[in-house]
Amino acid sequence: MKVLGLDPGVTTGWALIEVIDNKIDFKSWGETKDMEMIEIADIVEESDYVVYEEWVTDPRHARRGAFNQNKMPAARVIGSIRTLYRLTKKPSDRIVKQYNHQKPVAYGLAGMKYQKGKQRMHKQDALAHAVFFSVRTLKALPVSNRAS
Repeated sequence: MKVLGLDPGVTTGWALIEVIDNKIDFKSWGETKDMEMIEIADIVEESDYVVYEEWVTDPRHARRGAFNQNKMPAARVIGSIRTLYRLTKKPSDRIVKQYNHQKPVAYGLAGMKYQKGKQRMHKQDALAHAVFFSVRTLKALPVSNRAS
């Protein structure tokens, strides 16, 4: 099973992994500024699952005016991801949203160290999302716990 993790935004991180015999095999990762996601359409097409970080507006920030005149790039990219996925005609239960609060655990499962608030970690975040889904849903072994 190939799992594509996505961290949407102005710069969208992506990471493709494959789960074979409950083991996670890293395939590739990168970043794109293409908000329509056409640049990675072939990767979406080859994926069995697409896992993305959902955008949720924090009411505390909204009340402070943090989103005034904001073009909501993450929400726009998520719309592009969902449309692109829908065009593949794959089952609707194979596109999965995750939330930001799962990242610390996800990083640990991927064998990476999570640093709250660290910027420009788009492809690492995408990898963490793919691994978290693979461990939790596909019953893959965590990267950090595999025997050599």
